[in-house]
Amino acid sequence: MDLIKVKDIFIKELSIEFRQKFALGGVFLFAATVVFLIFKSFNEINPREWTILIWIILLFAGLNAVVKSFLQEKKETYLYYYTLFSPIDLIVAKLLYNFLFLCGIFLIIILFMGLFSSFPVKDFGLFAIGAALGIFGISVVFTFVSVISASDNSNATLMSILALPLVLPILLLLLKISAVSVRLLTDTAIAEDVWLLFGVDSILLGAMLLLFPALWRS
Repeated sequence: MDLIKVKDIFIKELSIEFRQKFALGGVFLFAATVVFLIFKSFNEINPREWTILIWIILLFAGLNAVVKSFLQEKKETYLYYYTLFSPIDLIVAKLLYNFLFLCGIFLIIILFMGLFSSFPVKDFGLFAIGAALGIFGISVVFTFVSVISASDNSNATLMSILALPLVLPILLLLLKISAVSVRLLTDTAIAEDVWLLFGVDSILLGAMLLLFPALWRS
């Protein structure tokens, strides 16, 4: 893996996103609007609802934002990339960008949830570790599904259908870790769930790195 080429691809992705400010703003506006509507509907968001809503909002806000990463460019563009970069350089740069983008959306959601309700997290370290691993796993799934959809010329509907079942194990682990971090649950074995989430992320990442070169050349 060439870190310089990874950096070049990452900067290219960032420049494209900032040229399409309406798309970037639309994703953040979607997240903020959903949080506001939820607050107006419930008037008060308790810790249990808070731990569920942050991940559901992130899931659907991120789905539209991340899975387009391979669909927004033409096949000819990737033929050009084929002459410049290795498949691993390309997929790592895309994954890194998508991960940081999802982290940005997550921070926006947390900010707005904090404005309209309290911040119920008691164990911030556990919450931060779980959030980082969960967001990374979601990024891997959405990036990989985008690759499959682009290689198969599929539409966004198929992409969503394929992505949601794959992300379900990650989401279930995130909900448990978040519930423990806000003291809704007491689980002395929560460290095992954190390692399990790390293991799921590793398996998904390994599968993507193994399969992407063949998918890209097809």
